[in-house]
Amino acid sequence: MRWRRKRAYGRDITPVTTDLETRGATDGMRPLGDRRRRIRLEVVGALWGALDLERQAQLVNISRTGALIMSAIPAALDSLQSLRVTIEGHEVKLDARVRHQQRLADPGGGEPRYRIGLEFLEVPAVLVHALE
Repeated sequence: MRWRRKRAYGRDITPVTTDLETRGATDGMRPLGDRRRRIRLEVVGALWGALDLERQAQLVNISRTGALIMSAIPAALDSLQSLRVTIEGHEVKLDARVRHQQRLADPGGGEPRYRIGLEFLEVPAVLVHALE
């Protein structure tokens, strides 16, 4: 870092930096290279995460143990999914595991749809009562 001295209206001598890389250390600005507020860590190897998307799907059929839905988005086999179904005016949240998936081509050349088979992990009493 190089310093240049300049006189500030006859008062004290104030240091002024001319090196752009280290200028942020003296004038309160961040360096030009990295403007992030927090430290970022480099990921070495594979690190998996989850992305939670909320999309509507068409319910094809439902039973006490599972459901078949049609969706525009595929789901990974054996992944856990949360569903919200309205039964007799009550919104019920169901946790399910994806057991199978079939891609269906659109004959009109549009986007494909997916038929997804779900197995419920727990069956709420409201669902059991509604299906009887």
